[in-house]
Amino acid sequence: MRPKKFLLMAIPLTILGLLAASCAQAVSPATPKPPAPAATEAPPAASTEKPAGPTPTSKPAAEQPRYGGVLTLGTSADVPSLDPIREASATLFNIFPCYNGLLQYDPLDNEKIVPDLAERWERSGDGMAYTFYLRRDVKWHDGKPFTSTDAAFSVDNQRKVNVRKKDLLNAISGAETAGEYAVKIALRYPSASIPAWLAVGNMAMAPKHVYEAKGDMKNEVVGTGPFKLKSYSLGVSLELSKNREYFVSGRPYLDGITAYIIRDRGTLLAAFRTGRIKKPVPSIFVTPGEAKAIEKTVPQASVQPFKSLRAAAFFMKTTQKPWDDVRVRRAAHLATDRPAALRAIGEGEGLLAASMITGQWAIPQEELLRQPGFTQPKDADITEAKRLLAEAGLAGGFETRILARSGYGPALKAAEFMTDQLSKIGIRATLDTQEAGIFLDRRERGAYETAVTHGGIDITDPDSAAPYFVRGNTWFVTDEKIWDLFDKQGRTADPVERKRLVLEMQYRVLEIAPYVLMLWFNNYMPLWPEVRNYRAGVGQHNNSKYQDVWLAK
Repeated sequence: MRPKKFLLMAIPLTILGLLAASCAQAVSPATPKPPAPAATEAPPAASTEKPAGPTPTSKPAAEQPRYGGVLTLGTSADVPSLDPIREASATLFNIFPCYNGLLQYDPLDNEKIVPDLAERWERSGDGMAYTFYLRRDVKWHDGKPFTSTDAAFSVDNQRKVNVRKKDLLNAISGAETAGEYAVKIALRYPSASIPAWLAVGNMAMAPKHVYEAKGDMKNEVVGTGPFKLKSYSLGVSLELSKNREYFVSGRPYLDGITAYIIRDRGTLLAAFRTGRIKKPVPSIFVTPGEAKAIEKTVPQASVQPFKSLRAAAFFMKTTQKPWDDVRVRRAAHLATDRPAALRAIGEGEGLLAASMITGQWAIPQEELLRQPGFTQPKDADITEAKRLLAEAGLAGGFETRILARSGYGPALKAAEFMTDQLSKIGIRATLDTQEAGIFLDRRERGAYETAVTHGGIDITDPDSAAPYFVRGNTWFVTDEKIWDLFDKQGRTADPVERKRLVLEMQYRVLEIAPYVLMLWFNNYMPLWPEVRNYRAGVGQHNNSKYQDVWLAK
């Protein structure tokens, strides 16, 4: 019996209805004003600090998990480094099955935090520390015991040396042992999102003794996870074998995992259609159009909706002329037709967006449609955008270059879309397309005038947007008010007040336009029917250990 297929429906039907209503009455492009949030708008409470174990699998009575078999995955690139602490590349998916975190998102209910290497945890009364109590039966792949020394070392170094985690873990001031099997994490300020961050799949615990002996782990894998590294052939494949001393009784079911490295996206999807790979890694989710094509050409496959938390965004270097002028940035914001972006980039699906905040924390879709830059028709927005450029001394427009990443269709579509949108107000943009390595290097160094990304966040908590809001961020958001609001919301325990601050922060983004979000993508995860016990997670870095996955044949 194969898994039931998910219907591929265009999620934003409600949005399209709202768009139709909004077209009846254009709204003047004044400065955006936030409505006062009702007291009933509080988001769900933060995850519990003593959660239950993973959700039991729901399956037919006659079908029981089977042992054996090798799961074949498709990935798009080699891992630049195998170091689980220092390496920031998403290609670490290939070795995630070899590691555990202190906590994890339940692989079968990926909105819920459950234990992993920590059995339980507690928060101090003043909110300034967390203590995690560790399992006592865990061994590294080299046979040495996992202890609080490893946990403290891993947390401290994740926040110190990983360029993508420094902002996200900014609330942490340090980690120290609290006995052989407990670790205490001290905070700079109260933060309710620490468990959520420590549960993200790339927050791996690593062996301190290996770093002390060798200085890094660029070329080897020593984890506690359900699988061990068997072999790695650059440009070909990475093979993992079953960890027969894994601390979870009866797991894993699989004998191993092989990740084939297939750089060309079309070739990778062809390998899925032929069954050579049974699913892509989470970073290779498919678009709505690709999902529909898979359902048509591989009718036996299952296609799961996937909350990838990816967005198409246009960034302007706000420290460089003419983008240092808020009037020029506002003009770009007003010129961008977001409903058209849903059609052109999102293939008719997706969500409108104000900033890198999503889920229950985002400005409601119906409210966005009343904001300048989102209203329909676009006539008033375009007129105001041209007026702002003229006021800035750029009535004749100007030329700019858009840094874009090659190799991924939606990102290139977004870049081409922005060249068209900017042309409507006299801004003549040309694409500066670079392969992934060069693109990422230049983006990190700020070596661009403008850039289009297919970026995003890892979890829906507002703190996940830290790289786009904190002081000193690499996206050149340099507004003191935004910095202050982001800092305050992260320290606020009351959910109603926190949401008020998060909404105010988003309206400030619309006001000063340090970047333009075109849409949040809808994505899908395809898999062959024999792959059991897998649910597409939330965010790209979760549900990649495969300890509970089994093959029906």
